[in-house]
Amino acid sequence: MTQHDREPGKYLNTLAFRCTPDLVGDSTVHVRHLDEATFKLWDDFDLTCKRKYGNESAQAPYSIATTVLSMLGGGYVYFDPDRRSPFLASLHPIDSKLLSRVFTLTYFLALGEKVDTIDLTAPPELAKRIANTPEQKYQLADYLKPANGTQPTAPSWVYRTVAWDLARRMAAIPWAISDSRKITLRPDTTGGLVGLDDHWENEQGGRYALSRTALRLKTLPNITSPVLLLTSRVTRISSSLVFATTALAEQPGRGHPVLEVALNGRGGARTINRLALEALGRLEMNYSILHAIAERSKREQELLARARESKEAARFPRQHPGQIWPVLPKNFSFPIGTGTGMQHRRLLHQHFNEVFGTATEPLLMREVQMRLPHRPTDPENVSKQELQRRKEEREKNNSNEPLRPRGNLFPTSESIFASVETAGFKKLRIACLWYRDETRLRMLDTFCKTYGLDPTGLDPHDGQEISLYGDQITAVFHQALDFLKPGCPEGREEALAATGASVLSQDGVLVGAWCETEIPTAEGDGKVDFDDLDAKPQTRHVLARLGVPTQYLKGKDDKDVIKPKAKDHPAEMALLDLYRSLGVIDDRIANALRPEKAGYPVDRMAHVGIHVRQQNRRKGESGQPKVVITAAALVPPEVIGGTWTMLGWSSTRPEWQPYRLAQSAFHATAYPEGAGDKKGYRQRWDDAADTVERALSDLVEELDDVPYVVTVNELASRRMWDGLQNMHQGASPEGSKSRYWLPGSTLSRDERPQAVIRLNIEDDEVPPPISTTRIVKGKDNEPAEQQTARTLYQVTTDFGTPVWILCNVPRAYDGDGAGRLGSKYTRWDAKRSVYSEKKEERRKGEISQNWYSMTASEIYPLSCADGVSEEAIAIATAKLCHQTLFWSDRSRFPVPLHAAQQMDLDHPQYRRTAPPEEKQAVEPGAEGLGAESSAE
Repeated sequence: MTQHDREPGKYLNTLAFRCTPDLVGDSTVHVRHLDEATFKLWDDFDLTCKRKYGNESAQAPYSIATTVLSMLGGGYVYFDPDRRSPFLASLHPIDSKLLSRVFTLTYFLALGEKVDTIDLTAPPELAKRIANTPEQKYQLADYLKPANGTQPTAPSWVYRTVAWDLARRMAAIPWAISDSRKITLRPDTTGGLVGLDDHWENEQGGRYALSRTALRLKTLPNITSPVLLLTSRVTRISSSLVFATTALAEQPGRGHPVLEVALNGRGGARTINRLALEALGRLEMNYSILHAIAERSKREQELLARARESKEAARFPRQHPGQIWPVLPKNFSFPIGTGTGMQHRRLLHQHFNEVFGTATEPLLMREVQMRLPHRPTDPENVSKQELQRRKEEREKNNSNEPLRPRGNLFPTSESIFASVETAGFKKLRIACLWYRDETRLRMLDTFCKTYGLDPTGLDPHDGQEISLYGDQITAVFHQALDFLKPGCPEGREEALAATGASVLSQDGVLVGAWCETEIPTAEGDGKVDFDDLDAKPQTRHVLARLGVPTQYLKGKDDKDVIKPKAKDHPAEMALLDLYRSLGVIDDRIANALRPEKAGYPVDRMAHVGIHVRQQNRRKGESGQPKVVITAAALVPPEVIGGTWTMLGWSSTRPEWQPYRLAQSAFHATAYPEGAGDKKGYRQRWDDAADTVERALSDLVEELDDVPYVVTVNELASRRMWDGLQNMHQGASPEGSKSRYWLPGSTLSRDERPQAVIRLNIEDDEVPPPISTTRIVKGKDNEPAEQQTARTLYQVTTDFGTPVWILCNVPRAYDGDGAGRLGSKYTRWDAKRSVYSEKKEERRKGEISQNWYSMTASEIYPLSCADGVSEEAIAIATAKLCHQTLFWSDRSRFPVPLHAAQQMDLDHPQYRRTAPPEEKQAVEPGAEGLGAESSAE
């Protein structure tokens, strides 16, 4: 379908294409399907390895075989011993005799045999059966023919191998990024593309990064063809190999893909799989590149040992990587930023179309006619006369609410107090616990801006209560150095009592604690675990046991005490998040849930979010991992125009309570520890789903006939409920592998949710948006292109319920002063720094900065009752992402799911460094550019 053939409307362009027989052409792969007897032998081998290594989570090291076969077969080999459909796939045929020798070496080396004692003429039964399994050559196109009205049923090996030839075809044609410049792409062994020949280097030299493009095949609900997604990223290269977990390597010879290899060992001692090297040596094959990796690792380990012996920092040579490119582990400072930018994506889209021509078939996504809720920070076209009229009206009505400047992100004071009053209290008091005067002043300044107070002369002494909104909302400051400072946990309760702070909610007063914090740094000999010194989880646990909702404000970073130069965004967000912890649901949420003209009553139903996460074993624990589940429910008022409320629930305290109490109860309770019972994978997740069923059953009683919908994160939840999975759309629960089809499916019909909303925000699973095209009536009207989009789009499906895509533009891309890096050109044309004594001539280099692209959220409502409007549910979900409780812009999760997740993220035992953001490094000499430091 050409653009002119489309109905008038606005359409979303993405890096998502139907993977059809025409697209793959005559691509072939070679596959050996292992039978049940062969899998049983592999399973026995796997159990033997677990016993040998004394580790239940250990796997039989089949990477020995895949590494060897990749070196021998040009790189494209994939082995999957999964019970459901074990297979060995390769782009080129593999000689059966060679295969027998490779798996013979894999088997005996894994069991501890010396390589030179292994008799290759006496293979174990496992190696013989794998080698004797017939190798079949398949045309990929034969498995990509769509069937009307059904989900794709291509075997798993198609998804693993389809990108091999597509990437090679894309790499065969140079990528034109401008009229004068073309980029050479190379295929890699994962089925992706890497810009090895056109790498990026920092301005001072010696640090490198690469463009990498992934081609992944997945399904979307109710689309008969699998969908090919293209995602691009910046892969930063480490100057050391021994701390990397993977490396890219150029294989000798022409036409071979770039090899991606996993590195074994601990950090500081990473190297290539030693057993794979021994196997290749025994086979007398060329493995020079792997040997080079091993030799480099050896040199670096010696350098590291000398540095440690002399108690100095190790300095690894910063030079061109040559043939070996160690991938930098995540979350490290680096002088080359992350992200490729929007123009990079658009040019990649153009290149894909040029390579595959008429065989490309993009997904069709049309904009939904809806109005996003107006947020307080959204711009208004209000005249000075209108502002004056509003001021006079307020004075006439003797309103206590100050006339705050337009764009204030906070809810109104009346709205906050209405929620407090609905919760059964007559007053809200915020206890501010601090130990640096700079932080106290930041809190006070935030109150002034939030509540329209005059800061002149406002300097309350310790314990003095100040009015924020009459007698209904107040604040009181308490110096709490001994309670809040980093250190060991002993004595925290006594230190809190010594402050004299009244933190208990009683006598009609609701209390929340706003506390100062910092990340502890090394002390003494540096042997103390930083987690043991972190006051934030310690004090949060103390306050949670008292039922006190909390929020924290960082007073010091790794450089010095924080003194914001402009707007104090971290303080504003912390105060907003304290309101969320208190369970305050203001009128912004009611505004967001106001139904469209169609009138489907999304404002008369409860909106429930269920967060699920596997809690892996922590240091010193044993047993199987447990599952952490938290939930939040937005509950509509009994009468239209009333105040919404929010309930909370957790698997450690399984009862529905007001959110503030549920969160405190959860934070006062330890995460579940692994038990001695040995349950299988399916049983563990069935137990988790059963826990959710009981929670929803209890919720029905709390709601008292109020209908409800449930939102879950697809990635975390699809292993619990088969009905969430794409392959089961349109299918029946009969024959399901899990005991539960969807959340609430075991409840009686009148107790089930009206709908279950499956939300997917994974960048490598959701079609990456690049631009929009508006089609207008009339043959002579040319389509209008737009670079970004923030609205909701409905995917045109082949049958069944549609999927909706919500486009997001990151604040860092489109906010004040963001500069929209990457909107017009790629990193290959990044501008360099300009140093000058004149401020107006200075310019910060662009290569060191992060370049952002649009993101997208996939919203898929599954109706569980008659008369449900999936479109209305999708629109309501989008609105609850657009209007958040905790900051001024969008969230990837809607309000109830975000509130449920935040209960877990704020838990005292949740590692503080679990979801860190990458730090943007400033290159030496860049300090003179006059750029402001990034916000906290």
